[in-house]
Amino acid sequence: MLFSSADYPVFLVAVFLLYALVGAGPHPGSGRELGRVTLALALGDVVYLLLCKRPDRLWDPLGPSLSALVGASPWRALAASTAWPGFALGLATFAAAAALGRRHALRIDADRVQTALARVASAALVAVGALVLISHRRGALDAVSELIAARAHLAWLALIGLAVGASRRTGGRPTAKLLVLFGASMVFYHAWAASMTGAYRYLLALILGTIALDYWLGRWIADARRPAARRALVALSLAANLGVLVLFKYYDFFARNLAAAGATVGVAVTLSPVALILPAGISFHTFQSLSYTLDVGSRGLRPTRSILRFATFVLFFPQLVAGPIVRAEAFLPQLEAGATPGLGGAGDDVAASGLLRIALGLAKKLCVADVLAVTLVDAVFAHPARYSGLECLAAVYGYALQIYFDFSAYSDIAIGSAALLGFELPENFLRPYSAASLQDFWRRWHVTLSTWLRDYVYIPLGGSRGGEFETWRNLLATMLLGGLWHGAAWTFIAWGALHGLGLVAARALHGDGAPATSSGWRRRLATAATFHYVCFAWVFFRATSFTNARGLLAQIAGRTTDRANLHGAFLAALALGFASLCAPLRLWDLARSRFVALPPWARAAVLTGAALGLRELARPAVVPFIYFQF
Repeated sequence: MLFSSADYPVFLVAVFLLYALVGAGPHPGSGRELGRVTLALALGDVVYLLLCKRPDRLWDPLGPSLSALVGASPWRALAASTAWPGFALGLATFAAAAALGRRHALRIDADRVQTALARVASAALVAVGALVLISHRRGALDAVSELIAARAHLAWLALIGLAVGASRRTGGRPTAKLLVLFGASMVFYHAWAASMTGAYRYLLALILGTIALDYWLGRWIADARRPAARRALVALSLAANLGVLVLFKYYDFFARNLAAAGATVGVAVTLSPVALILPAGISFHTFQSLSYTLDVGSRGLRPTRSILRFATFVLFFPQLVAGPIVRAEAFLPQLEAGATPGLGGAGDDVAASGLLRIALGLAKKLCVADVLAVTLVDAVFAHPARYSGLECLAAVYGYALQIYFDFSAYSDIAIGSAALLGFELPENFLRPYSAASLQDFWRRWHVTLSTWLRDYVYIPLGGSRGGEFETWRNLLATMLLGGLWHGAAWTFIAWGALHGLGLVAARALHGDGAPATSSGWRRRLATAATFHYVCFAWVFFRATSFTNARGLLAQIAGRTTDRANLHGAFLAALALGFASLCAPLRLWDLARSRFVALPPWARAAVLTGAALGLRELARPAVVPFIYFQF
C-alpha cells in the first residue's frame, strides 16, 4: 500500500472513520449502537479488502456486500453453500473479541498485560520464522502461505472486535484507537509484501521481529545498572538493526567490491550474491527504531512498557515507507495522549489543513515532479549522448526540481494524513533551494535525516569538539554515510563525498561553514552558487554509473544548443517549479487560512475540483516516488 496507489484515498478515509468511530464511544440506544458496530465492521472489511483484493476471503456476511469495490459479484459468495459456516465463525470471533475488549478495556494497556503480550508476540514471531524456514526447505511455503492468507481475516476480525469492545468503556477508547492504528499500519505495509512471492510475503513478520527485539532491548538497557551492560545491549541493537539493513541493501554491493578488490591483488574472494528484494522503507524504519534504543541508552529516554504503542510508533503508516523519520520522544507522547481526529472545533480546522496539505502534495507530484521525469529527465539520464548540452543541462535542473517536488510531496501527504488523524509529524523540507550555503542547505533538506545523522553519527564521532582536522574528518565521514544510506552504489557515495567536501571547504573558508550573506546581492549570489553545486552533486545521485555521469557532464561541456526535446510540458513544469520556489511563504499561509475558514460544503467543493483536475493531469503510467527505493 503506497501513496501512489489509487487505493490510498479509500484506505485513508476508511481508517479515519474507523479511528473516529472507536474514539467516539457507544451511542445511547440499542439500535444506534448496533449501527455503530456494523459500520465499524464494514470499515474494517474495506481496509482489509484493499489488502487482499479477495472478497471470498472475508469471514463475515458484510464481505460479499463489499465485493462491488473490486468488481466481484456479491451474491455469488453470499449464496455459496460453504460460506455461511465461515460467516458464523467470523461473526463469533468478532463478537468474542468485542466482549473481551469491553470486559478488559482498562487492563489492556497495563504494564503487566503489555509485557505478557510482548512475550506472546515474540514467541509467535519465532514460531512464524521456524514455520517459514521448515516450509521453504520442504518446498511447501506457497501452500502454507495460501493456508494462512485464507484464514488471516479471522485475526483481523479479532483485532477490530477488540477495538470496538474497548471503545464501549470511556477509559478504553485510547487503547481502541491505538489498536485501529496498529492494525491499519500492518495492513498498509503488508499490502506491499503480500504482492511478493515466497518468503518475501513474510516481511511484515521480519519488521515485527525487529520491533519486538528493540522493545525488549529498550527495557533491558534502562534496567541495566552497569555501563558496560548498557553499552553491550546498545551494540546488540545496532548489530541487529544494521545487520538486517546490510543483508538486504548492501551485501551484494560489498560482495562485488570485495571480489574486485581481491582480484586486483591476486586474492580470490568468493562471495555469492543473494539478490534480495529491498523491503519498502527499510532504511527509514530501521533508523527510526534504532534511534529509540540509542536514546534510551545515551539520552535517558524512558522506555515505553507498551509493546502496542511502540509497534505503532515504528509502523505508523503515513510515514512508514519514506519518512519523515520520527523520534520516539516526540511521537510516543502523542500516542499516549490518544490523539483525536479532526471532527468539530479546532480539530476540524486541523483536519481541513491536513486535507489541503495532502492536495498540495498530490499537486507537487503530478503537476511538477512526474511531468519533469516523463518529458525529459528520465530519457536524458538514460542516454545522455542522444541529447544536446542545453537539453542535458535542462535535465539536470529538471531533476533538481523533480527530486525536491517528489520527496516533499510525499512528506506533505504524510504530514497531512497524520494531521487528519490528530497527529503532528515534523517538517522535512524548509525551502532548501533558498539556502545560501551547504550548511544551510542541510538544515533545510530532508531535515529529519540530517538531524538524525548529526545526533547519531556526527556528534558521537566528536562533532566540532576537536581540532579543525577532526571536525573535517567527522563532516566527511557523516556525509559519506549519508550517501551510502541512500543506496548501495558508488555514485551515491560520490554524492555524499561531494557534499562532505563542500561542507569541509565552506568551514575552512568561513569558520562555521556559513558565509555572512544576510541580505542583498551577495546572498542571492551565494544562493545561486549553492544551488548549482547541489545540482552538480545531483548528477551523481541520479546517474546509473560514473560513465553515465561523465557522459552527461561531457555533453553539457560541449555547449551544443539544440532544443528539439525541450517540449512545452517540460518547460511549463520547470517554470512552475521555479516560480513556486520563489513564491513567498505567506501565500501558503494565506491559502491555508482562507481554506480553513470556508464552510464544510465549500471545502468539499474545492477538494473535489482539485481531485478532478489532478486526475486529468495525472500521467497514464504511475511514476513511483523516488525515495521509495531507499
